[in-house]
This record gives sequence, structure tokens and C-alpha cells, in this order.
Amino acid sequence: MATDVALDIGTSFCRVATSEQGVLFNEPSTVAIDTRTGDVVEVGYGAMDLVARTSRHVVAFRPLAQGATIDFDVTARLLAGLLERAGISKVSRVRAVMSVPSLATAIERRALRQAAVQAGAREVSLIESPLAAAIGLGLPVQDPVGSAVSVLGAGASEATLISLGGIVTRGTRRHGGSDLDAAIASLIRHRHGVVIAPAAAEALKIALASAMSRTSGQSETVSARTVERGEPVDVVVSADLVNDALHDVITSTVTMVQDSLAEAPPDLSQDVSARGMTLVGGLARLRDLGELIQKKTNVDVRVAPEPELVVIRGLQMCLEEMSSLHALFRDADR
Repeated sequence: MATDVALDIGTSFCRVATSEQGVLFNEPSTVAIDTRTGDVVEVGYGAMDLVARTSRHVVAFRPLAQGATIDFDVTARLLAGLLERAGISKVSRVRAVMSVPSLATAIERRALRQAAVQAGAREVSLIESPLAAAIGLGLPVQDPVGSAVSVLGAGASEATLISLGGIVTRGTRRHGGSDLDAAIASLIRHRHGVVIAPAAAEALKIALASAMSRTSGQSETVSARTVERGEPVDVVVSADLVNDALHDVITSTVTMVQDSLAEAPPDLSQDVSARGMTLVGGLARLRDLGELIQKKTNVDVRVAPEPELVVIRGLQMCLEEMSSLHALFRDADR
């Protein structure tokens, strides 16, 4: 019998799980392709390592951006590679449950589903990421109770209020953790006249960033190259610079949450006041972000344990409850 599979394909990371084995794959959404033959050579961390060690005809692609598929063919190849890595052959024709951002258009949802079919799935059910996250958190998503969940990913951010199996209010932005990395790299280029690698920008974010600027006075040294001559140099980057770079995205994220809560019906607002809000997704790990949102909204905010794995665990639970959660999948297919 074929194994059903859960797929959480994000802008930065992709995850695969089955109900029997749990999370099998949690690696970057990166595909290494041999441009001479068009073949996929590797996916995930292996793709990134391979590109750094081989000739120029092996190129790395990230086929998703801002929560949407930007290259259908490469997305299908990524999914096929993930299924193969999970030990699932294309002839198995598995059923797949996939997360999709609630802000995704009908065209974006169709593209994601078709990519999964091309990769070998015989049947694909979509569920919106905030609903999957709420299931993964064990919240009563199908009860007449308001549950506030914010999914803060690499390319898309969503603040939602869930009740009776649906999203009642939502605030969405097509930005996330990857935009923070880009903003840090851009400001360093502007102020210091040097270029840093994406991995260095992410490392600076982890080491120095604070949503409430509590890291002022700290600094890190990173390797870079000058814009004018391309010479390698070491640059001391201050926490103040990093926090300045993050300001616009963080402000927009907090506003998104405020707007979502402001639209909530009175009864559900009372539920949120009593039960609080949970942050999931990789961006939820940003230092002091939960505290800042709590300060701005007067709602208790907690960051889920292992926040980047909540959605895939919710999808894994969906595999076991396909019949009872049918309405949730139907709504995501709009």
C-alpha cells in the first residue's frame, strides 16, 4: 500500500513527513541542476554543498519566493527529489497533503498542486498554513472558539484568527525572514561599501537582531568583499546597523497582527484575550519579536517550541484524520 505524505514547501525550507515515520526531511528548498543535461543532481543541503564544490554547470535554484512558486518545472523537480529522498518512488502514486499560504491566489494554489502531481502524487489536498499550524499546536480549530495563530515564514507572514474550521480574520504580508537577510546585506553594502554572502547576513540576524533593539553595543566581524575592487575584507557590523535594517519589516509585521486582531468579532476577541496568540515559523525565533507584539496588542503572545516544525507536524496529523478534516481541505482548494 502506498504511503501518504505531508509536504510543507516553503520559500527557504521544505519538509516532508509521513504519519508512520514523522518528519523525514527538513532542509533548504534548493535544487542543484546540471545545466548541460537538465538533470537534478541533488536537493537540500546536499545541493548547496555541491554547488560550492563543483564546476559552473551545476547551478542552485530556489523555485519559490514570497510563499509562491516562481518556477513550476523546478518546483516539480524539487518535489520529486524530496519524495525520492523520503524513499517514495514515483510509481507509488502517493496521496499528498500540502500546506499553502492563505494569501496564495487560485493560480498559485493550482501551480503547487500540479507540480506535486508532476512529481508523482496521484492525489493532492491543500490546507492553508495557519490551519495546519493550529492543528499542529493542538488547538480546537473546529470548535466555536477563537484561536489566534501567526505563521511567520521566510517569504510570507500571516496573522489569523481561526474558529469553526475556518479563518475568520487574517492579515498577510509577502515578506518574512528572507527579507530581513536581504535588508541587512543591503544596508551593509550602503554603509560599508562591501558585499556579504546570504549566509553571513542570516548569521548576523541570529547573533545581533532584536525586535526591541536590546542588542545595542554588540557587534560581529564578517568576511566580505569590496564593491569597487572585489577585494576580500573583514568588516565589523554593529547590532545598531542590523536593527536599523530590520525596522521596516518588523513594523509591517506588527501592524499586520494588529489589523487582524482589530477585525475580530467581539466574542472571538474575548477568546483571544483569554487564550492569547501563538507564533510559529522560522521568523518567530527573532529575538524579542513575541514580546514586541504582546506590547503592541495587549494580548499574551507565546512562541511555539520548534516553531518552524509546527506546520509540518499539523500536516502529519492531517494524514491520520483526512475524513474528519475534509472541509478544511475543500476550503483551501478555492
